[in-house]
Amino acid sequence: MMEKTGAKSQPKLNMYRPAVFCVRLQGAVGESWTDYFEAECLSVEVDAEGHAVTILTTGPVDQAGLIGILNHVNMLGLPLLSVECLSADCQA
Repeated sequence: MMEKTGAKSQPKLNMYRPAVFCVRLQGAVGESWTDYFEAECLSVEVDAEGHAVTILTTGPVDQAGLIGILNHVNMLGLPLLSVECLSADCQA
């Protein structure tokens, strides 16, 4: 049994519920690619080892939309570092 806490719990993620994701890619992708990825935000940072890392934040997308974004990443040959669900509390 789960314990209840004072914090508001996130809705359960499923295949159809829109969510916002943070996708981290190895290398630098310019802001001009924001529309291509249908991203809300695209920025480039430098990691601790001095390598460029592109951080792409999606708008609310379901799992099919996320797979579409990851297919774009794959077609461009960009190494995927991580995918993180930032919020599953989105309304489409």
